[in-house]
Amino acid sequence: MKTSFFKKKSVAIICIALFTILSSCSKKNDDGGTPQTTKGKNAKFTITVTGASQSSYVSFVMAGIGTDISNSTVWKINNLTQSNEQAVTLGQNDFSGNTKTYVIESVIPLQTISVGVQCLSPGDAPYTISYKAEINGEVKNNIENVQVTKTSDFTHDYTY
Repeated sequence: MKTSFFKKKSVAIICIALFTILSSCSKKNDDGGTPQTTKGKNAKFTITVTGASQSSYVSFVMAGIGTDISNSTVWKINNLTQSNEQAVTLGQNDFSGNTKTYVIESVIPLQTISVGVQCLSPGDAPYTISYKAEINGEVKNNIENVQVTKTSDFTHDYTY
């Protein structure tokens, strides 16, 4: 039941992020109603999860929209381009094999970037996470080796 709740929450986070991103595209500036032009932002996220058990809840969601809203291929994961995807989701199963670290990068400049993170340990099996966000080459967040336990979760929403 808890897993179902958390899956629904992850889907809600993605929907809210995409709604925010898509609604920001229609804003107009004050000089005659023409759309705002932006050069966009390049993003790079490095995520490491170690020791997550089957009962762990791990969710990292990145959503973004490019300066050309018709281009929906905006991400690559570990140098593999994700065709026709404006959002990337990593969960517990992604970290249960040999890969413990993922590098997610934008392949085009993005207008808006939204990241949702929720890591819980409902059982007695603690695990660690690290999250690094770089926007245009500048480190915005560098959170290293956070211990997620039954009483200490890691839940954050970021907008870049």
